[in-house]
Amino acid sequence: MTERILLLYPLTPDQRHRLDALDAEFYTPDTYQDATGPITSIFGWSALGDQALKDPRNQVHWIQTFSAGIDYLPLDWLAEHQVALTNASGVYSPAIAESTIGYLLYFLRGFDGAVQNQAGHFWQQPNRNDLHSLSEQRVVIYGTGSIGQAIAKLLRGFGNAPYGVNRTGHPVDGFQQTVSLDHDAELLKDADIVINNMPATDATIHYFNAAFFQQLTGLRVFVNVGRGSSVNTTALMQALDKGEVLNAALDVFETEPLPRESKLWDYANVLITPHQTGFSVANNRPIFELFYQNLTSYLADGHLAVNQVDPQRGY
Repeated sequence: MTERILLLYPLTPDQRHRLDALDAEFYTPDTYQDATGPITSIFGWSALGDQALKDPRNQVHWIQTFSAGIDYLPLDWLAEHQVALTNASGVYSPAIAESTIGYLLYFLRGFDGAVQNQAGHFWQQPNRNDLHSLSEQRVVIYGTGSIGQAIAKLLRGFGNAPYGVNRTGHPVDGFQQTVSLDHDAELLKDADIVINNMPATDATIHYFNAAFFQQLTGLRVFVNVGRGSSVNTTALMQALDKGEVLNAALDVFETEPLPRESKLWDYANVLITPHQTGFSVANNRPIFELFYQNLTSYLADGHLAVNQVDPQRGY
């Protein structure tokens, strides 16, 4: 059967030329209605992708996303209809890791106070004892996959040896110790920084709740670059009010865009970015290369070469 791929991700002329040399047909949103037969694969995602996936005239058996997370897809539908799914895990890790280091330095090195003082044209040096070195912090990273490992690598460049938390507690290179989610309390009791980059699964929804934050006594920085659903927003604000968490840097939220009326906007000790930590012009090429590698492999022998994920597990 001829492979007909719906392209929902922007391509350069050179990338499109490489695709056109393959034994397959390619359609864009503008040419979708001109398809000579059923669409069999989708690169990217949009409302049109959802429409094409569920159109009974199509026979979609594979989706390549341009994201690492997959929680926005109709996962139950994909599992029920045995649609293979590959993601862009690994592509965004360097940018997210760099952004995370920026978050930490923003608070540890007093840039937060400097920004506030500059807005008021106010010269005020911080108390020397209020500034901290990244190398001296006890950092606990939730999620030891590609993103967690990239963050750990940069931290080690600052002389920091982070701890990791994952589903089973299996050891991972770059972490001085790893524990399972069920045994994280031993790491939290002396933590200075907690970084979440876990995927959205049933086990991670509201993992960071009131009970979690109550274990903390003045956590210096809480960072969420994973999924907004992992954090109970109300519980986090209460933790900030109580001093269980002193500062927070948040890139993802339970509701996106973050509503204008959200009280989070008003916290001077919270840094908010609009789900952007993974953005980089450097991502475009490797995203295409993942798709191209999977597509050429599939055309050759029906095998997807890299980054296949389980819709039922969520990663």
